[in-house]
Amino acid sequence: MSFRVNWPQFSDEFLAEARARLTAALNKNQLSSKIAGDIAVTELDMGSQPPDLEILEIGELGDGLFRGIFKLTYVGDAFLVLQTKVQANPLGHCRRMPGLLGRHNPATFASKPLQVPMKLRISHLKLRGIIVLVVEKDKGVTLVFKNDPLETVTINSTFDDIPPIRRFLQETIEEQLRCLFHTDIPQMIHALSKIHQQQRQSASA
Repeated sequence: MSFRVNWPQFSDEFLAEARARLTAALNKNQLSSKIAGDIAVTELDMGSQPPDLEILEIGELGDGLFRGIFKLTYVGDAFLVLQTKVQANPLGHCRRMPGLLGRHNPATFASKPLQVPMKLRISHLKLRGIIVLVVEKDKGVTLVFKNDPLETVTINSTFDDIPPIRRFLQETIEEQLRCLFHTDIPQMIHALSKIHQQQRQSASA
């Protein structure tokens, strides 16, 4: 049996808090030495399509409390944009990798590493996994992934036309996302659900 999720128009305050928490989470773990600066989440769009939840088991159901196990599937239109700096390859390294320079002017590459600004867009997120979901009226939402839910994700960046950098970024961001789903995102969902709950209570007061 499917469970219908209410996917509201999230407030600017809620999205700003989500961006701040994502930024902190992405910078908490040790990053590759090729990432030369902090990662900042500059855009976050929750999309218009909610995740699909299929009820597998209901553990508790009472006044102000729900606990269940669900199969989660998400193929939505949410996206986020990140900004950071990367360590550009030295000119000598580029010469050993045919095609790395592509259409870029070799003059933009120096014999010593450079820090180059970069923008990343993460979209077309496809998730499929088993979750434990607890909804408490006064304590918000608690969610735990029982497995790795990330199936595919599209990463576009400033360096899409440089295959080695594109592959490196795809692998790096996928690894970061898997870490986020394991620890940080459940914590964020709990904190943000309480903020959203408080906003709804204030609006109805």
